[in-house]
Amino acid sequence: MVESNGMILYFPYGTDAPIYHRPIITVAMIVINYIVYVMFAASPFGSIDHESAMPYMLAIGSGLNPLQWLTCNFLHADFLHLLFNMFFLWVFGLVIEGKLGTLKMLAVYLGIGILFGATFQIATLGQEPAYGLGASAVISGLALMSLIWTPRNRIGGVLIVCFFPFLRIKNLETKISIIVGIFLVLEAMLFYFLRDGSQLGHLIGAGIGLIAALVLLQTKFVDCEHWDIISIWTGKNILSDEERTQIEQNKPEAIKRRKEQRQKRDNLLTEEIELALTNQTPLPAFIITQRKEREFTEWKLPQELHLKMIQQLLAGKHQTEAVLSMQQYLQRHKKQSTFVGVMLAQTYLAQNKPKTAAKILENVPLEELKAEHQAAIQKIRAKAEAMHQKNLEEGIYETEA
Repeated sequence: MVESNGMILYFPYGTDAPIYHRPIITVAMIVINYIVYVMFAASPFGSIDHESAMPYMLAIGSGLNPLQWLTCNFLHADFLHLLFNMFFLWVFGLVIEGKLGTLKMLAVYLGIGILFGATFQIATLGQEPAYGLGASAVISGLALMSLIWTPRNRIGGVLIVCFFPFLRIKNLETKISIIVGIFLVLEAMLFYFLRDGSQLGHLIGAGIGLIAALVLLQTKFVDCEHWDIISIWTGKNILSDEERTQIEQNKPEAIKRRKEQRQKRDNLLTEEIELALTNQTPLPAFIITQRKEREFTEWKLPQELHLKMIQQLLAGKHQTEAVLSMQQYLQRHKKQSTFVGVMLAQTYLAQNKPKTAAKILENVPLEELKAEHQAAIQKIRAKAEAMHQKNLEEGIYETEA
């Protein structure tokens, strides 16, 4: 805002809004705007040559020129015009690109600029010929998007108030909603009283940004973590941390990511056990398995590795570990448990626990086995019963396994 005997200037420099992407397009647009300015300016800090830049400005009241819908957004009348716009582009670009990422930001930036150029040129058809230039409309659109997506976040800036001989410089941190709200009120009032084309351009850009912000929000192209203006109005932002976490976890991409991470972890655990068994070290494999299954309750040792570990434990005479491993196997793989059940029964017989061995054999489905296998199991069962009877006669009582 400039007065005849003084001025009030505001230079924003940063924001506390969450930024998840680097401001690549924002920086690129600032650089391109300055390069284009220098191309048409007599000096790096002077005014542009309007005659040479005129074909690329937005012609008002002179028909439609689609090329100008794009080019007008990269032209500035003088260095001060450029400087102010680039400060605001930096801050609002940080907010929007920080949420959208590079490609979406590029599409939004160019889209707002082109739609503004087309809308403004169509709206002013038949009016007195004039020309428009500057990135203000695009920045107005980004400002409105920031208002919708991050109303409670803040912008930091330097406020300069100069009314000769009074000079005041103050660091000012203000909510985005307040900064953009003041801008909208001032632009609307100036347009109402002055009917100035620049204010109309700013309001058109703001309207395009408003529509873009709502569409991207509703179509889930942007995640504002329930701190957008709609969530605040509807009360979604006051969800508990547990409720918000539950919503985040139920998103398809989050479910897919967790599934991939779990699969990767399971593969690593399995490879660790497999390596131990390949090296014929079943006891470390058993210890690792028990520890990992307690730590990751949803992970279980694959059946083929489980059986291999049992066989190696028995071969290495680690009977206590083998028994526990076989018991776990029978609980998890009941349809494929006959072979392991017989091995467990024989192990109990070797430990002089015939009653327990007979109990294990009772659960073996004989009707599903070949005749010779049925005969072998019946023989083991008879042996177990005979041993149990002998133990009773000798006064040996077996405790439950």
